[in-house]
Amino acid sequence: MTEDEAKRIVDAISVERFQPFLDECGGDLSMALRLYCWDGEISRAFLGVLRDFEVAMRNSFHAKLSGRYSRTDWWDSPRVQLTGTGREQVRSAQLALHREYGAGYTADDMVAKLTLGFWVGLTGRGLNYEMQFWNPALRHSFRGYQGRRGALQQQLDYVRKFRNRIGHHERICHRHLAQDFDTLLRLMQYVSPEKASLHRQHSQVPAVLARKASVLSGQEPVRV
Repeated sequence: MTEDEAKRIVDAISVERFQPFLDECGGDLSMALRLYCWDGEISRAFLGVLRDFEVAMRNSFHAKLSGRYSRTDWWDSPRVQLTGTGREQVRSAQLALHREYGAGYTADDMVAKLTLGFWVGLTGRGLNYEMQFWNPALRHSFRGYQGRRGALQQQLDYVRKFRNRIGHHERICHRHLAQDFDTLLRLMQYVSPEKASLHRQHSQVPAVLARKASVLSGQEPVRV
């Protein structure tokens, strides 16, 4: 790659967005471009783990709360008291689905449309969420977890913020990514031991982490 080609790539990324990569590589443009590509590779590797964790958790929450309130649209139950933020998240999802499907959308469509922030929020304090949701229902989604609700909620929110960084295409190469992976697997173990085992055996995350030094040195090719 010529210097002009490299500079045009940086322009396409934006100088401001690329600067942290350049700083981390001591101003070495070629290495910074390799780091940028590796950052994209590790982000893609994490997406599979994050997807499976989010889907498993929200499906478990939905099943537990549908049982508690004896209806699949439990969010509309008069017995459910959501915070203002929670109500707005439900309303936003319903409006989006109505625009897309009219009145024909299902409870499963709502489960998929509600954000990870909504689901994580159900484990917070909320409007007495501990008695509304956690004690009678949601704690049963985390088999083997012996700690307090608040401590778990902090871990779930950590994962939410990490997922949002990747979803908004922000860099993650500066993080303790092996620790992020361990946190994800530990939480997934509570929700779905089978999926946790699958990712321990087959996730690309460990292999991509192991490639970092070789990619930065140019010994291994970048993957885009």
